[in-house]
Amino acid sequence: MNYYLAVLLISISIPFIFSFHKKIKFYKKFNILPKVLMFSSFPFIIWDFIFTDLGIWGFNKLHISRFYIYNLPIEEILFFFFIPFCCLFTCFVLDKYRFTFFKNINFKFVNSLLIVSLSIILILSDFGLYTFVCFSSCILILLIENIFIKKIDYDLFYTLFLVIFVPFFFVNGALTGLFFDKTVVWYNVESILGFRIMTIPIEDLFYSHQLMLTNLIFFKKYDN
Repeated sequence: MNYYLAVLLISISIPFIFSFHKKIKFYKKFNILPKVLMFSSFPFIIWDFIFTDLGIWGFNKLHISRFYIYNLPIEEILFFFFIPFCCLFTCFVLDKYRFTFFKNINFKFVNSLLIVSLSIILILSDFGLYTFVCFSSCILILLIENIFIKKIDYDLFYTLFLVIFVPFFFVNGALTGLFFDKTVVWYNVESILGFRIMTIPIEDLFYSHQLMLTNLIFFKKYDN
């Protein structure tokens, strides 16, 4: 088993097993997950195809399989199904037990502040292509959800975001060379700001933000 696949299987193992716990029963949502994950993953996989073609990022052949879909190793495709599954499971548990870090927070203001902050960074910084696309798409998704969709409980979403940060750090760190001197995904330094959380480009934090938000939007849509 290659390193990338091992990281993914370790990540999904506990959420998948506990999906069948009698007090959680997330397995009852399995009927809608194919639609949710298919629609939410599609734009990110297309993004991945394009950026890999452009050399914005790439993959170390030592830590992936030889099976590709176009220019992406199969593990990269699985990433967009396994990791969102973990996020949706965690969100479901947090919602089920009404767990929150926040009370009386104006999340409309928080989202507006995030949109303005990312916009200022794009205006003032010498950004690369990943920075521009990542920050712009994060702004766009927030605007669409807050203006037109208005279905997301941001108390729950930002609680999820904080809870997920720890596994995000370990999974993303594992893929960017934090452990065992094994770098699965490399980034073109001219395409990022250069600020990192250990080995993780700061852009990946906002990439995960919009990936989670997109999955929750579709989960809300199909969870009737």
